[in-house]
Order: sequence, then structure tokens, then C-alpha cells
Amino acid sequence: MIYCLCALLAVLLAAAVYKIVHLKKSAREITAAFADRLHTDTNTRIDISTRDKDMCALADSINCQLRILREEHLRYYQGDRELKNAVTNISHDLRTPLTAICGYLYMIEKTDDRAAVDRYLSFIAERTEAMKQLTEELFRYSVIQTEDTEAVLEDVNVNQALEDSIM
Repeated sequence: MIYCLCALLAVLLAAAVYKIVHLKKSAREITAAFADRLHTDTNTRIDISTRDKDMCALADSINCQLRILREEHLRYYQGDRELKNAVTNISHDLRTPLTAICGYLYMIEKTDDRAAVDRYLSFIAERTEAMKQLTEELFRYSVIQTEDTEAVLEDVNVNQALEDSIM
């Protein structure tokens, strides 16, 4: 009877050790794949060799977070590109009336005709008002953008996060 109990205990111990070894192997696979996915621009999923439902759930959860991270990363770069285009457009929109103002000032310097000077000054006033409106819009936009709350960045221990999600 005691031999059967010892044999059963040995089998259970061997099964537990086998399970632990495979879980550790899966954790190492997930850790390595996660680190690789963070440093490369890829849409491949983290795949593991075990069929353990908890480890598969962990891998699926990490895959979901990686997908969200990629989407946010893409949104950030698209927003950055749009911002650069907007700055280029604003620069052009400001430069155009400024160039016209410079041209009218040059023409004022070259003429003695009071009617022409008054007409040029009227054009300059219009262009100046357009520039004033553009800079006011730019200022309002920048105020709105700076009112957003800033994200709080913190270091994350990946191994601890994996351990916490397994437990």
C-alpha cells in the first residue's frame, strides 16, 4: 500500500515538474517574442508551443495590447505628419500676404501718386488683417492643444507584469 502511495506521489510530482518546466518554457517564449515585437515593426502575433489555456490567454492578451500599441503608434505618426503639413500650410498662408505687403510697400516707395498710395495702403490693411486672423487662429489652436493633460510615463517591469497576469 505504501509503495502504491509513493508511486502515485512520484507520478504526481513528475507531472507537476513537467508542467512547471513547460510553463517556464512558455514564459520564456512569451518574454522573448514580446521583446522582439516591441523593437520591430511587425504585425505577427506571439505564438507559444504550449496548449496551456492560461499561457495561451496571456499570449492573446499581450497580442491584443501589442495591436493597440501599434495602432496608437500609427496614429501618433499620422498626427505628426498632419501637424507638419499644417505648419507648412500655415507658413505659406502667412508668407503670401506678407509678400504682397512687401510688394505694396515697394510700390509706395516708387510712386508719388497719392491715390495710388491710398489704394496700396488699403491693400496692405486688408493683407495685415488676414495675417492677424491667421495668427489669431494659430494662437487659439496652440492654446487648445496645450490644455490637454500630459501622459504620465512610468517604467514597467515586464517580467513582473507577466507573473502578475499568470497568477
